[in-house]
Amino acid sequence: MLKGCFVGVRENADTFVLEKTFRAPAAKKAVLRATALGTYFAEINGVRVGDAYLAPGWTTYGKTLQVQEYDVTALLREGENTLSFTVNEGWYCGPLTWQDRRALYGEKPAVCADLYIDGKLVLSASEEWSARESFIRKSGIYDGETQDFTAECAALTPCAVAFDKKVLVPQICEPVRTTQRLPVREVIRTPKGELVYDFGQNFAGVAEIRTPEGFSGTVTLQFAEVLVGGNFYTANLRSAKATDTFTVKGAAVLSPEFTFHGFRYMKMEGAELPAENVTALVRHTDMRRTGRIAVDDARFRRLLDNVVWGQRSNFVDIPSDCPQRDERLGWTGDINAFCRTAAYNYDVRAFLKKWLKTVRDDQRKTGEIAYVSPDVLGWNGTDAMWCDAVSMVPWTLYEMYGDLSFLSENFGAMKKFIAARERNMENGLVARGHEFGDWLALDNEEFVGNGVYGRTDSFFLTNALHANTLKIAAETARLLGDGAAEKRYRGKYAAHLKRMRREYFTAGGRLAFDTVTAQAVALHFGIVPEEHRAKLARALGENVRRHGYRVTTGFIGSSFLLYALADNGCFDAACKLLLNEKFPGWLYEVDMGATTIWERWNSLLPDGTPNPDGMNSYNHYAYGSMMEFVYSRIAGIGAAAPGFAKIRIAPHFCEGLNKVRAEYESVHGRIAAGYEAADGKIVYTAEIPEGAEAEIELPGEAPVCAGGGVYTFERPLPAAGDAPKS
Repeated sequence: MLKGCFVGVRENADTFVLEKTFRAPAAKKAVLRATALGTYFAEINGVRVGDAYLAPGWTTYGKTLQVQEYDVTALLREGENTLSFTVNEGWYCGPLTWQDRRALYGEKPAVCADLYIDGKLVLSASEEWSARESFIRKSGIYDGETQDFTAECAALTPCAVAFDKKVLVPQICEPVRTTQRLPVREVIRTPKGELVYDFGQNFAGVAEIRTPEGFSGTVTLQFAEVLVGGNFYTANLRSAKATDTFTVKGAAVLSPEFTFHGFRYMKMEGAELPAENVTALVRHTDMRRTGRIAVDDARFRRLLDNVVWGQRSNFVDIPSDCPQRDERLGWTGDINAFCRTAAYNYDVRAFLKKWLKTVRDDQRKTGEIAYVSPDVLGWNGTDAMWCDAVSMVPWTLYEMYGDLSFLSENFGAMKKFIAARERNMENGLVARGHEFGDWLALDNEEFVGNGVYGRTDSFFLTNALHANTLKIAAETARLLGDGAAEKRYRGKYAAHLKRMRREYFTAGGRLAFDTVTAQAVALHFGIVPEEHRAKLARALGENVRRHGYRVTTGFIGSSFLLYALADNGCFDAACKLLLNEKFPGWLYEVDMGATTIWERWNSLLPDGTPNPDGMNSYNHYAYGSMMEFVYSRIAGIGAAAPGFAKIRIAPHFCEGLNKVRAEYESVHGRIAAGYEAADGKIVYTAEIPEGAEAEIELPGEAPVCAGGGVYTFERPLPAAGDAPKS
């Protein structure tokens, strides 16, 4: 795929420039293909090539390394040209994780590139090129970037870096780009005297500053998510310095290249620039927006915006947990919880296809799944939700897009994972191994504390999720035409379900655990015997009411609770839970000033002080999984067949939201649905793309078939109240 060799430098330099001056004929078409062990950007004649950042992205480099292709026809001139690459350690060999792990994939950054003019290879990276230091003196993902435009850039010694080019693949997903520019909302002088710029929104990206004519000195920028007592607060970043430094003389436009930060607030030292000289650059994988929801309630609208901003902030080449502290890792449990919401909001096909390739690359030969992917921790297992991502994420993507390749590419990994989990079984049920449990559940009566595992029995959750994975494996086998595997996994599923019911339910149908999460999971995944479903639904509804409609669930429970309620006759309870403004809950965060979804329900305590635990992000998307509930159960846009080949429209009035409208650009066209309630009446609307088939089901009515077109239905406003299905 690339003819050139990988070229680095002999000296220790986390960033360097490799360049070559050459002559070129007049070109009809010029193409540059490049990649790096690290991160890079290219320039031709001093002009940046492309608009991507952090290329070639983060993968398990020893097994997959993406190659980028750029059309550089407009940048070349007939005669003498200079091609240069600025290369940084990036994820390849720079420091990663709170453990400060370095050189996880290799010792030195390097770049490899070919230039083609009119189909002919005219230039390849080699040791014969020249190398020098960069004005970027130091840069890291967590700590930030130091640029010095006054320093001399000494010559360096190019050297070949060994790397197996068999793992090179074309770019799989969209690159990271600057997708939005945010102005300063307010300039603040804190009680401590700090100069702080507020952008009004928590996000992932960098800041761009403009120094004026006559300026000479060093400007230091530091980044934070919140103010505490009106002062700049960075304790929750842990060891991440999140600091950019620029030394410059004269007027300049300055921003970092090889880092990003999660922030709303920026502290400046060394200058006092006016607000118009400061801009925030939002950066993330540049996916196409496919879904939007409009509601009449301002706070709930803010909550939905928070979910979208959380997704944008944490889809920076991989689906990460957070964008700000010394972590920013591809935790499998987080994206498993959020995947369906993500797929409504944006076209995530390419983004998650790339990530799933990394999950497979990281899977142990014995079948265990890495907790983070790319795997830089070396932690792996068969944990509920986290490791079930190998089956649930592909299945969700198949349901959303109808693309069978998500299943065919991952079926082998599913099978190995199931075998690994079975080795942790005793008497047919999982009973050994590490478990994250219902991570960060606040399911004690006082809603206090910083315990991480929740009260729900972890192995119950694992066995329930395992039943789901077996079901997915059986259905995947059917779709792929593997009859023997289908029969095997259906048999395993039936036997596993029987054992679970015998182990966890009494003869009278009482579940062994009384947590909201346990009840919700048992209902959602069909673990409860069918004859006892109504009884458990009543128990769940009462449990939620007893807690004052406050959220007690963690990462697992919160992913399924609203559906367990709504799909079992407790829709009103689901809405009360969703719209509850008391702590802990989704709207509590909004009332506390959140502009993204928090990691913890108590990330910011009711008195306005931050949770003192070091693991406390104000930009985590996992709890934003509730947005899919608004799309599919309130506005009522769902798939009746994979990829929305057949559409289901089933809107449902949620008391507290008098106007709801969702739009989703499916692979078969644009779908819209929702309702407006006023004066004792409710008007439901649906828009079906031309050529599509749909079923429309209004509350309490039989579904009707519909084709492409716009539909309106006026009905009396339904009375509130829950009635569990019998």
